[in-house]
Amino acid sequence: MTEVPEYLFERSRQRRIALGLLEDDGSGGAAASESGDGGSQPSSGPSSADVIAAAKADAKLEQVADIDVDPVWVSAANARTKIPMWALPVMFFLPLWAFVYVKMTEPPPEPVTAMTEGAATYAAQCASCHGGDGAGNEGGGVGRPLYNGEVLLTFPKLDADMIHWLNVGSEGIGLGNPYGATDRPGGTHISGETGANMPGFGGTLSEYKIYSVARYIREVLSGELLSEEEIAVRDAEWEELGGGKDLGGGGGHGGH
Repeated sequence: MTEVPEYLFERSRQRRIALGLLEDDGSGGAAASESGDGGSQPSSGPSSADVIAAAKADAKLEQVADIDVDPVWVSAANARTKIPMWALPVMFFLPLWAFVYVKMTEPPPEPVTAMTEGAATYAAQCASCHGGDGAGNEGGGVGRPLYNGEVLLTFPKLDADMIHWLNVGSEGIGLGNPYGATDRPGGTHISGETGANMPGFGGTLSEYKIYSVARYIREVLSGELLSEEEIAVRDAEWEELGGGKDLGGGGGHGGH
């Protein structure tokens, strides 16, 4: 049997001790010193089992040395809790749900009435000349005053005369011609006498919008007093003309 040198066996033992795989009982050094003395008994050498055990130990030491340790940030990423698969569709539909929820909680739009439609039409078509409050040239505008009952003096009733005036304007009546009540207190109004010609809206506004703005001027700006029955009759007439379609005010071509 081939004899393994004692120093190789000792080196393997020391390596295992250094890696903590074997406890150092102090016998290695003594054995080495005794083998070096001339008076010691000759060693018969390690057995085959010892050689195999030493080889296996060396192989195990090589495996331990080759083990790779992940960096701290890699280990933390691997240990972090992942998003569960069931959460993905929830996250996808969450914005859609939020949109539907907001729409469902919004208050319903206010119903369109002759007054709301008339106010929108007046703001879009009339306020630039007659002022937002209807003061006209008494408040810095260029058109005639429409507030404080002025319109009621010119047009005592909401009839064909006022609607015709809104449809055709100064040029339709003819510059220099009277319009409205001929017995108006303070004198009859003459078309174009203020220098600011009234435009006609028959080609740009529908009938129900002209009717609604006439009502707004009379009932809101000029303060016309009406009974509940009279208001109901006017509302019915406004609806028959197509009222309640929108709040666009000045929009909508194609008049009649």
